[in-house]
Amino acid sequence: MQITEVAQDTYLINPTPDSEYSLGEITYLLVDSPSVLIEPGSTTTASTLLSRSWELSGNLDNMEYIIPTHIHVDHGGGAGFLAQKLLNTRVVLHPQGAKHMAEPARLIHSTRLVFGEDFEATFGPILPVPGHQIHLAHDGEVIHLGKRQLTVVFTPGHASHHIAIFDSLTHGVFCGEALGIIPDNLPDFPLPAAVPPFELQLYLETIDRLAQLHPSLLFYSHCGARSDARKLIQQVKENTTVFGRIVQNALEAEESDQKIWEHLTDHIKERFPGVELPAQYQLALSGYTSYFRKKQACHTIPKHRKPS
Repeated sequence: MQITEVAQDTYLINPTPDSEYSLGEITYLLVDSPSVLIEPGSTTTASTLLSRSWELSGNLDNMEYIIPTHIHVDHGGGAGFLAQKLLNTRVVLHPQGAKHMAEPARLIHSTRLVFGEDFEATFGPILPVPGHQIHLAHDGEVIHLGKRQLTVVFTPGHASHHIAIFDSLTHGVFCGEALGIIPDNLPDFPLPAAVPPFELQLYLETIDRLAQLHPSLLFYSHCGARSDARKLIQQVKENTTVFGRIVQNALEAEESDQKIWEHLTDHIKERFPGVELPAQYQLALSGYTSYFRKKQACHTIPKHRKPS
C-alpha cells in the first residue's frame, strides 16, 4: 500500500493497483483532530485500508468523517462497508446521493449496467450506509477540525450528487472528477469526465466555481495531487468546451459514435503526435452524446397531424 504525504498532514493512499478498468482508486487521509478520510473508494479498496490501517498515521477507529466526492462505485462504493465497521463514523453525502447509499439497490443496478454483472469481483459489494451515520451535506457547509476547516462545495455536472472539498490548511481542493481525469499518457492534460448522465453546462459552471476558490493544490481521485492548479483548471475548461463542440458538430452531421470517437482521438493526436486516448476513456466521453441527443429531443417540435 503506497502512502505519501502530499501536503501538510495530508496523505495520499494508493491501496490497490489499477483495476482492469484502469481506475486507480486514490484515498486521502487528513490527519487532524478528528481525522477525515476523503474518497473511501470501492469496498475492495476500503477493506484493504481497514486491514492495513496500522500503516497509516491516523487511527481509522477514531475516524469521525468519511467523505466520498460522489457515490459512483470507485469513489463511494466502500462507504457502507467502512461505516458498518467504524460505528462512530459519519459519512458526508450530497442529499441526492444519500438516499442511494442508504438503500443502494438502484446504485447497484446502475453499476451493473456500466461494469457488468460481475462488478463485485473487482469492486466488491456495495453495502448500505446505516441511516444514523449519514451526514447530509449542504452547499457551503464548513466542517471544523483541529487544524483546518473543510468547506463543502456542490459541484454538479459529472454527477448531480458530486461535491468537492476545499481545505483551508493546504488551500487545496479535493475535486473528485469535477475537474476531469488526467490519463497516464497525457500528463497534466485533464480531460473531461463525461460519464452519463453528464450535464455539460453544469460541468463548465462547476469548473468556474472551483476556479474562484483560487486553490494552490488539486487532489484528484484517480491521478493524485497536482500543484499547478490554475493551469490545470484552465486546461480542463478548454478541453471540455472543445470536446463538446466536436461532439455536437458530429451529431449534427449524423455521424456514428465510432466516428465521433475518431474525431476526438484525432484532436488529441494533433496536440500530442503519436499519443492515443486510452480505450477505457471512451466510456468517460459517452455522456457528451447523450447530453446533446437529449437537448435535440427537447428542442424537437412534434409535427401535428392534419385533420382527416
